[in-house]
Amino acid sequence: MITTIFQWTIVTFVLTVVFANRTSMESLYTDLLRDYNPHIRPNDDQTQRTVISVTMHLISINEIEELTGVMSTVVNVDVMWRDPRMTWNKTKYIDVTDILFPQELVWKPDLVVTNPAKKVRKIGFEDIMIRYNNNGIAYWYTGDYLETSCDIDVTHFPFDRQVCTIVMIPWNYRQNELTMSIAQNNVQMENFTANGEWILYKTTAERVGDRPYEYIYFNLYLERRSSFFIINLFVPVVLLVFLNCMVFFLSPDSGERVGYAITCLLAITVYMTLVSETIPKTSKPICILSIVLLVLLMVSTVICFLTIISLNFHFRSKQKPLPEWLAKITRALRCANIKRRCGNNPRSDRRERKETSTETSQSQTDVESSKTQSIEDSEHTSNGKSVHLEKESENCHEPQDHDLETWKTFAILFDHYCFLFCCISLLIGSLYFVIFTNIM
Repeated sequence: MITTIFQWTIVTFVLTVVFANRTSMESLYTDLLRDYNPHIRPNDDQTQRTVISVTMHLISINEIEELTGVMSTVVNVDVMWRDPRMTWNKTKYIDVTDILFPQELVWKPDLVVTNPAKKVRKIGFEDIMIRYNNNGIAYWYTGDYLETSCDIDVTHFPFDRQVCTIVMIPWNYRQNELTMSIAQNNVQMENFTANGEWILYKTTAERVGDRPYEYIYFNLYLERRSSFFIINLFVPVVLLVFLNCMVFFLSPDSGERVGYAITCLLAITVYMTLVSETIPKTSKPICILSIVLLVLLMVSTVICFLTIISLNFHFRSKQKPLPEWLAKITRALRCANIKRRCGNNPRSDRRERKETSTETSQSQTDVESSKTQSIEDSEHTSNGKSVHLEKESENCHEPQDHDLETWKTFAILFDHYCFLFCCISLLIGSLYFVIFTNIM
C-alpha cells in the first residue's frame, strides 16, 4: 500500500513538472511575441548600432571551375546578437533558459553573398529556428550551398595557387546602423572534408568598412595537387619525345628511320589529344604547361625533319664530294672525337716516348764492339716504333686523311650532334617547367 502511494506521488510530480514547463514555455512564447515587431532593429536606442558576430564553418569545397571562375562550397554560418526585447526572468517561467522562434517571426540580419556566380540571394533556409536565452542573446545557426565567383590564374598550372573569397554584407542596413564583427580571424575547419584536387593550406577572415556598407571577406588559400598531372600528363610526353630522339641511333641502311620518327610524333599527338581534357580551357591567361607541351611537340617535329636531312646526307652519291667549308667542319668535328678517345695531351705523350728512346740508345753505347750490329738494329727498331707512335699521335691531333671527309662521315657526325641537341633541349625545357613554375 505504501509502495503504491509512493509510485503515484512520483508520477503526479513528473506530470506536474512537465505540464508546468510546457505551460511556462507557451506563456513565455506568447509574452515575448506580444507587441514584437520583427522589422525593427533590436536596439532600444535606434541611434545606436546593432552589433552582430559572424563565424563561418567550411564543410567542403565541391568544385573549382577554371574556365568560368566558379567555386562551389558548402558552409555553415553562425550569427549571434543581443535583442533586449527577448529577455525574461527564468524563475518566473520555472527555470526556462532557452526558447526557439521561427526566423520569420523575429528580427534577424539579412546576410547576402555579394560575389555570387549566378544570382544574389539571402543566406540560409526559410524553416530555420533562432534560439534565444533568458539574457536576450540570439543564436542563428544557418548554412547554405554557395557558388561564388573566383579569379582563377592558371599560368603556373599544375603548380598554381589560388585565393578565392566569399564576401558577405548585411543587405538592408548601412554601416551606421549595423556593425558586423568577426568571432574568429579565420574560417573554422572542424567539419571540413578535404578536396581531392585542392589543398586548403590557409584561411583568413577580415572586416572591411566601405561606406555606406560593411563587408566581411572570408579568404580561402588553395594549392592544386599536382601529382596526378605530372604523372599522367607531363612525364609520358617527355618520355615519348626522348624515345623519338633515339631515332638518330638507328642505322640509316635499315630503312626504318622515317617510319620510327613519324610513329613517335603521331603517338605524342594522339596522347596530347586524349589528355587535353585535363588542361584548363582558358586563354586568360594560358598556362605554361600548354606552351611546354607545344614546344615538346615542335621538338618531335624537328626530329622528323632532321632525320630526313640526315638520310639525304647519308645516301648522297660519292661522285659528289663535300664542299670545302663542309669538309673543314667535318674534319674539325671528327678530330674532336678522335682527340677525346686518344687523350687530351697527345704531344706530351709523344715527347715522353722520344726521351725514353734516346735514353735507351745512349745506355747501349758502352756495350762490347761485338754487339754493335745488334745495337744498331735495336736502335733502328726503337726509332721506328717512336716514329710510328709520333705519327699515331699526330693523327690524333691533326688527321691528314682527307678521304675520310665523305657524306656518310658527315651524316654520322650530324646524327651525333642532333641527338645531343634534342636531348639538351628536352632537358632544359623540362627543368624550366618544373623549377620556374614552382619558384614563381
